[in-house]
Amino acid sequence: MSRRAHISLLFLLFLLPGFLNRVDAQQDSTKLNQEVEVVKAYKPSVSNAQKINLLPEIGDTTRFRPDLNYGIISHPVTTGFNSSQVKAFDQFQREINIPGYGKISGGFGSYLTPFLDFYLSNPNSQSGSLGMQLNHLSSQGRINLKGGGSTDAPFSYNRAIFFGSYVYEGVTISSELSYQRDMNRFYGYPIAVPATLSGNNFAKYFNTDQLNQSGYFDLSLKSNASSVAAMTVNTGINLGYFNTSTGQVEKAIRLRGDFDYDFGTFKGKLKAGIEHLETDQVTDQPDLAVLNPYTSTWIVLRPSIGYQSDHFTLEGGLNLYTVFDKMNDNSFKPYPTAKLSIHLLDHKLTLYAGLDGYLQNNDYTRMVEENRWVNPTLTVKPSNHLNVFSGGIKGKIAIPLSFDFGLKYSKIEDQYFYLTRVENNYASSSSTALNYNNAFEVIYDNLNTVDFSGDLTYTTSKLFLLLSGHFYSYQLTTLEKAPYLPDFTLRGVTEFAVTDKIRATAELFLTGPRNVMLKFYLPLSSSASLPAPIYLQTEAMTEVNLGAKYQFSKQLSFFGKVENLLSNKNETWYGYTEQGLRFKVGGSFSF
Repeated sequence: MSRRAHISLLFLLFLLPGFLNRVDAQQDSTKLNQEVEVVKAYKPSVSNAQKINLLPEIGDTTRFRPDLNYGIISHPVTTGFNSSQVKAFDQFQREINIPGYGKISGGFGSYLTPFLDFYLSNPNSQSGSLGMQLNHLSSQGRINLKGGGSTDAPFSYNRAIFFGSYVYEGVTISSELSYQRDMNRFYGYPIAVPATLSGNNFAKYFNTDQLNQSGYFDLSLKSNASSVAAMTVNTGINLGYFNTSTGQVEKAIRLRGDFDYDFGTFKGKLKAGIEHLETDQVTDQPDLAVLNPYTSTWIVLRPSIGYQSDHFTLEGGLNLYTVFDKMNDNSFKPYPTAKLSIHLLDHKLTLYAGLDGYLQNNDYTRMVEENRWVNPTLTVKPSNHLNVFSGGIKGKIAIPLSFDFGLKYSKIEDQYFYLTRVENNYASSSSTALNYNNAFEVIYDNLNTVDFSGDLTYTTSKLFLLLSGHFYSYQLTTLEKAPYLPDFTLRGVTEFAVTDKIRATAELFLTGPRNVMLKFYLPLSSSASLPAPIYLQTEAMTEVNLGAKYQFSKQLSFFGKVENLLSNKNETWYGYTEQGLRFKVGGSFSF
């Protein structure tokens, strides 16, 4: 699709609710915003309680989550940068602010896709909480591959959470027990699938199902919000277990503690964490295919002190990382941090700036969550975020219109990039001798990134609009191009009231073309020179979704949605084509 067509589609998409809103302007409907929830855009990761906060972020994270949140795409596109996320994919979102005891939602979609969410808790309890959450999403449909032919591409996500808390003398003791079971198939292939590919040692995961299971237990103690003590605490312990059907096992124990002390004029903070990981049946050298156990221990201290007045907020500190790593070198790395916010025009306008740095732990669980089709034996070394400078301006032009324009510069050592491994079985120049491994591996390089971002949000009682975009510039040390990093991402979301009982949503997600790296390998017995890597460029990815919800009664509602309206064959990863035009219908009942 041409750039002009993309722009035209964007205008049409957001002019539509404006016309509908004008026609219905005389109706008094304030129900639209009663269920609006401000959250972060979804990231495919475990809950915050299950991990030490080793990955700090700078910048405003306000996002809007439409109520129609039943996605059936196998996975959103991720690039290793939090800011590069393409869409808000909100399956498995913990339901909140539900009047009554709980809520059950479910339905069915094309590609044989059932989905179900169930939430139950004890309402209005003063002494604590007790509840559970169950989620299911699966699909059994066939997908037409860009390289030719079609294949089954089943996947499933299942999760159960049991949670509870108890309030006792100024503190809250809470715990959570969760179990997650996901399945995905290595179905992708960039060209017409050879008849002899199945079982080939160079693409041994092709057409096989990978099962990932994880369980977590979390116990925490936190000062109540009403506490008047000078020092507040939020501490906890987390035990985690993760395994795969290909034999990988990761065990984790995490201790965390956040301590805030009010000195009066200043406020001191200390965030501390210890994380110990043991991973088995992995390697950092896929060529040798020698699998070993891998252990690492991370100790993180983040002391800071801040000052806040009516006109500005200032905070400075350090991020201190000590890592004992069996596979990589032991290290100690300090990073200065600072945040500054200046409030103008009676807090209607804010100028902000920040300095940060951190060491990113690319543990096995994190990599599998980011790319389900990564080589299951692969372990990835940490990424060193030396400097992260950010700044911008945000505020409100008028009551319904808010904005946030920012600039971020990141300097990273050992940033990982996904690549496709191409094996030449016989060191022959014939294309029939090439096999593409559809389990991705990684390559490392130093990366400097400039990210220009902008958000515009318009909110009234009957209409919500969000336009968000990122525009990137990359500079690398060795590689010619940055694999899988797009030059831009655009996102548009609108939700509006058609009548008192009918709400509609429209979504647009656009990701610029990305570069794919093909790295060639020859048999060990070959004396031929190794070909240089080549780069291919994927097409831009566009997705348009339309949905509607009918509120039949206070407890009962029905909804329907059309996804990927243009039926684009979006290729999230090289060889992996997404599902085309999709439909789904369902209902929700609160009790």
